[in-house]
Amino acid sequence: MNKKDLILDAMLELLKEKSNASISEIAKKAGIAKGGIYYYFSSKEEILDSLIDRSFNEIIENCRIKLQEKEADALLKISILFKAYFSQHVNSEIDTYLHLPQNAELHQKSLAKILMEISHILAEILKQGVEEEKFHCDFPDEYAEIILSVFTFLLDPGIFHWTINEIDTKLKALANLLERGLMIPSGSFSFLYEIDLSVQES
Repeated sequence: MNKKDLILDAMLELLKEKSNASISEIAKKAGIAKGGIYYYFSSKEEILDSLIDRSFNEIIENCRIKLQEKEADALLKISILFKAYFSQHVNSEIDTYLHLPQNAELHQKSLAKILMEISHILAEILKQGVEEEKFHCDFPDEYAEIILSVFTFLLDPGIFHWTINEIDTKLKALANLLERGLMIPSGSFSFLYEIDLSVQES
């Protein structure tokens, strides 16, 4: 393991104990000299930023890997993408840190990152569906961004505290909107009802 990852892992371990660890504490936990920290990072904030980036990059990459495992039509790919996304979760310590009031800006940045990266993947799938003549969609990029906004913001348990029934109703409403918007048969997005959002809970 390289020293940069050692530093990030040390920061993650310290987040389990406190949210205000010093550079000295991070260096001690990583087993490297304090000066070695500054070779890779200019501040503790940059370490946290990189740690959060790494966590979300892992989720995004795992979604891509799942989609590449087998050939599938667009509708099945959307099912694979959503299930892959919701089968993962950001480390609980990072999630707790992001939802602290003083970290609102960093939280917004992380939501924007996951929204833009996953919506790009979804947009390509929507375009595939149009080519397959299964979907009708004039604005796949924008459509994907709107869909991901629901998942990354409206269904973020750190922002909204919906009941299970409320979440179920919102997923049914989203499925209905998708089916009507893409002009596909009712029930095509029923897999949304099967998504387990419990892994997303803080």
